[in-house]
Amino acid sequence: MDGQRTVAATLGTLAEAVEREDVKAPALIVVGRVVDRREALAWLERRPLHGRSVVVTRARAQASGLAKRLRGLGAEVIELPAIGIEPLLDSEEVKRAAGSIGDYALICLTSPNGVRLLFEALRGAGLDSRALAGATVAAIGPGTARALARGGIVADIVPERFVAESLVEALAEIEVDGKRVLVARAADARDVIPKHLAGRGAEVDVVALYETVREEPKPEAVEAAQGADYVTFTSSSTVRNLTEALGDRFPREARIVSIGPVTSGAARDAGLEVRVEAERHDVDGLIAALLRDAHAG
Repeated sequence: MDGQRTVAATLGTLAEAVEREDVKAPALIVVGRVVDRREALAWLERRPLHGRSVVVTRARAQASGLAKRLRGLGAEVIELPAIGIEPLLDSEEVKRAAGSIGDYALICLTSPNGVRLLFEALRGAGLDSRALAGATVAAIGPGTARALARGGIVADIVPERFVAESLVEALAEIEVDGKRVLVARAADARDVIPKHLAGRGAEVDVVALYETVREEPKPEAVEAAQGADYVTFTSSSTVRNLTEALGDRFPREARIVSIGPVTSGAARDAGLEVRVEAERHDVDGLIAALLRDAHAG
């Protein structure tokens, strides 16, 4: 249904129209006065992304939500996950942090994946969200805050911009000197937050809850992506991994949609031109930016 289109013709010109428009099976022919109602009934074609193809590069576990929303807006979605999430919950540092979670005055979480895995680590230590009751909990953005809320925790600090620098600014009023701080994150995350907090006298534990690994794209998905209108990126790792995996098969004619400035920087480093950058650095912002660009085009 995402690729649906309509060709109108008389019976006398139908064969010519079908050949001209390259109509292929399956197809449905409607004859009669009901055709006059097409404009009133063509809700499917009026969806804002109808006729646009969008590549989704998020990790497979997260891609379905974004893909479903894009399909609901009329897009043809090509799922080309660039990264996979490899939990590190069996590491001694994770077990130690989870078991002593009550000792931290401040807990910083930098992704929904980190939230999900922290709760899983707590369960492994025989604890639950109540163990965070004595800490100030900071989320890097609204997506991370929503993940915390699903676990029963309302984040105390959520910056408006989904970048580490914004979380650093939001933490400016929090007293950390001499306090224990946990930064729970991906193994390859930037060190902006822990370096800042350590510089202010905090005793910082940086704990890798997971690492991102490159997924090898399926050939049929790579082929489908060649004619895409948009490629969406939600992290620097999706940029690096996809460009490395595809090489000269990257769809260079597609418009690049980035979730924020850090991801945009990685895209430019990879030789890509970022045409669209979300103002709000989460999935809602990415979709809003894509819609604005599609409407402008």
